[in-house]
Amino acid sequence: MEAILKNLGNTVEVLAVSQTVFVNEWDNQTVVRAFQWARYCEQVYTRFHTTPSIRAALETRLNQTNERLAETFSGYRFLTLSDLAQCQHRLFAGLLRNPVVPLSVIKSLFDKFPSFEDGGSPDEQSNETDSDLIGFIRRRSACDILCSLAVERKESCGLSRASQVQGKLLLQRIEAVQCRPDNDSYARTLLDSFLQDSGGLGNFSEVIAAALLSGYREDATAQDFLLNWLQGHRDVLHSMCQSLQPALCTKLSQQCPTFKLIYWDSLKKWASSLEYNVSDQVWVQKCSNAVSFKSVADRVKSLWSSGSPLKEEMEKDLEVLKQTDGDFEVHGLSVWTDLLNYLK
Repeated sequence: MEAILKNLGNTVEVLAVSQTVFVNEWDNQTVVRAFQWARYCEQVYTRFHTTPSIRAALETRLNQTNERLAETFSGYRFLTLSDLAQCQHRLFAGLLRNPVVPLSVIKSLFDKFPSFEDGGSPDEQSNETDSDLIGFIRRRSACDILCSLAVERKESCGLSRASQVQGKLLLQRIEAVQCRPDNDSYARTLLDSFLQDSGGLGNFSEVIAAALLSGYREDATAQDFLLNWLQGHRDVLHSMCQSLQPALCTKLSQQCPTFKLIYWDSLKKWASSLEYNVSDQVWVQKCSNAVSFKSVADRVKSLWSSGSPLKEEMEKDLEVLKQTDGDFEVHGLSVWTDLLNYLK
């Protein structure tokens, strides 16, 4: 047991160092070993997190290591036991975000990673390819995009190249973990952790949008999982619908039927929350965090202008809402009337 605890502490130290300037001394072999230890840590969590006595020992050692690292590295964030479930993701994301990581190491992330037998430590590992992890990181196209960031930063639908890369990698990681036992729990932990480390809802929203647009198909299980997770995080969902550019939300609505329903429902709720100011003859927000009439109208107009079938769907729905609200034609009596007039 002591050996396992020692290995746990060593792995947490490796994760901490991977986010510092010291990583500029790493070579490809060091990175390979780091991922071996990260995988080992995930194996330990999977095997023992439901065993009370061993879980307690792991948490004690983890807390001791956290305290020691906090004294060494400024701004160090304590890891929890649940974080151990996705050590490889944390290591991978940390390396990609670290500006001092050598380019050769970045490229190696997409080339090869040795594997090891379940439950074995890195000292017991073979040199076979880890098919689970390789499905996530061995993507030449993602590597090409990533390496091009140093030269060119084009955008697509308002998404930066960095967001496109992160979105694709996140989606591939979800697809990989969905093949594991207890996959839903693991994937939710992955997303919760990514949200915490993303640097704000705005950046996170862009990455999620990129993931949803990454080769969406009707049977896209990973994207469907993302959307289900979003519906359980209303603050993130609200931020996406409000902060992403209207054209991007329109494209998401065109390619992803579930997002279309979520987005349109948000727009209707925002419009319903407005009230008419007779003195100024404008629709105003009832509370400070509400969305303005112009913002709602511009977003609806983007959907409307995209053509069939969104235009017909929006028009039909708005006509029904207008009729339900009294079917007024006079400005200022129904927000739905004024929205339709704005669009037409």
